[in-house]
This record gives sequence, C-alpha cells and structure tokens, in this order.
Amino acid sequence: MKKKILNNTENVNTMETFENIQEHKITNNVTLYIYDANNISTKLKNIDFIYIDPPYDTNRDFTLDSKSDKIGFTDKWSLNDYESWLSQLVINLKKTLSIKGTLVIHISSENSFVIEKILRNNFKNIEKIYWKRCHGKNSVKNKFDAIIDILFVAYEKQRIFNEARIQIEEDTVWAFKNKDEVGNYSLGALKHDRTRKGYIYTIVNNNIEYKNEYGWKQSKEVVEKMILENKIHFVPKSKNMYIKIYKHEHKGKPLSNLWDDIHSITRTNKDPRLYPTQKPQKLLERLINIFTNPDSIILDPVCGSGTTGFVADKLNKKCILIDINEEVLPIINKRFQDKIYNI
Repeated sequence: MKKKILNNTENVNTMETFENIQEHKITNNVTLYIYDANNISTKLKNIDFIYIDPPYDTNRDFTLDSKSDKIGFTDKWSLNDYESWLSQLVINLKKTLSIKGTLVIHISSENSFVIEKILRNNFKNIEKIYWKRCHGKNSVKNKFDAIIDILFVAYEKQRIFNEARIQIEEDTVWAFKNKDEVGNYSLGALKHDRTRKGYIYTIVNNNIEYKNEYGWKQSKEVVEKMILENKIHFVPKSKNMYIKIYKHEHKGKPLSNLWDDIHSITRTNKDPRLYPTQKPQKLLERLINIFTNPDSIILDPVCGSGTTGFVADKLNKKCILIDINEEVLPIINKRFQDKIYNI
C-alpha cells in the first residue's frame, strides 16, 4: 500500500509516497504516522517545536503490558549504531525546523554524552534544562541515586521563547512577612553593592538620611514617586530602603534551568501511566508554552504514548506524531478517548 505523508497540509511535501505507512487522524489537531521517523521527517518543514524522548541506549527491553512478556520495544544497540541512528535523526529533524524553531531532546543525565556531542556538531546554540524528576530512593546503597534528566534545547540564531514564571514558595527568602494597609509584601533590594555603581543621591525621610556609597538601583525621581505611593520600606537602623513587592501583585519568579516542581508519573489516576517511558503532561505543557506560538506546528518523531500530541491538542495546537511501533496506536487512542488531563 502506498499513501501520501499528509493530506492537505501545506507544511509537508505531499508528492512523496512511502510503502506501508499508516496515517491516523487522531483529532483535528493531531495526526499519527506509524513509520520510521528518519524517513518521514525528511519531508516535513516549518516546524516550530520538536520534542523527542528517544531511546537512551539502556541495553534493556521494554514491555507495553505489565501482564505480558511480549517486548514492546528494545533499547539494545550494537557498537556505534546508537550514535549513528541518533545523529542521522538529528540532522533530518534540523531540516524540518522553521527559522525560529527549537529542538528539545530528553535524556537521562547518565546517557547524555552522545546526544550533547551530536547536538554541538549540528546547532549553534545549546542550552540544558535539568529536570529533577523524583526524590531519591532509600534503597540505593552503593551509588548515587539517579534523579536528574537533561533536556537539551537546541536552536540556531533565533527562536520562539515565551517567558515562564513559577509560583514563589512561602518559606523562601521571598516570603511576604511584612504587611501594611495594602497587603503582605516582601522586600526588594534597592541599593547596589560594590560590584557596580548605581544612582548616587540621598533621600531624607523623617529627618534620617538614606544614602549608599555604591548608589541605588533606581533613579531619585522613580524612588521619590514610589515614596509618595507608599511603596518604599524604610529601615532607619541600617539607613536602608527596600521596594515593597506585594504578594497579590507578584507574577512569580522567572523559570531557571533547574526544574524541580514537576514530578514524574506516579501510580495515580491524575496522569495514568500507559507506557514505560511516558513523561508527565505538565512537563510537555511547560515546554510547549515556552517554545510555541498559537499557530505553531509541533513534532514528536518518537512519540510513544503520545503525550506531546495529547497536551498539544488540549492547548489547541497542531501536532504531528511519529512512531515506528504500531502497538502505540491503541495506547494513544485510549488516551484521547479517556481524556484524563493533568494540566
């Protein structure tokens, strides 16, 4: 059987045909192809975001059904085969990216060397996100417990990047312990330290002079306006000033490259595990929100249980899923039928 890659999709060259390709329209937003990603990906273009959670070269076999001994997929590779396969896939995937596109490859920290080597040979910009996927186990005795995955973020000169912020923990240094008639607030630093000089001036409040050898971070005009608005916290004893940061106005702290607020899938019904290497929906939600625009096309070339497409559809984004294993089809169909979201 011959079939076109995609029907009526302007982002894809629909003239090329392949033998034995299976096309499954999961929703209006999501299409699944059962085929080799290295072949199909050569025909895609204008993809804004690619997420790939590839085999890790773990030397293991994985089953898709805990009650069966049937191998779902194998992660055993001969010498150099893994690097060769992954290198070719990365080369092909790069060709699909738009000029503002981003490729994210997910890997365990223990197996990250080969992927970093390949990416640095193909992309100008590489960043790392360190995901603390779980807490340590008490059963580990003779080695360090492995709890970190690395998400390699690769792009060329430009990319889509939407700022993300996370909620501030109440018990951190940002705790909103102070209070006035407006509400609870924390203290934002206003004076500079010796590493650089700021605005040099003196503020007089209640007959006390507030000045700093290295200056202030805001101009005198800005600070005087904030004083009139009662947004400056004075500490007479140390002759220091702080900016009031109100809890109800705070947008959260900017996301860093250490993600420890999203946990791996547990045995709950909130995000049921249907696939051995399945990743949490909240992780994909964050990545999609950061690296895509409303009209972006998303690609997951080794899709497994289809989490990328499942979350993309929930966010009303277009997504192409590819997997070489046809046994993922009933798993993906079940997810979209059950509609159990954890985002």
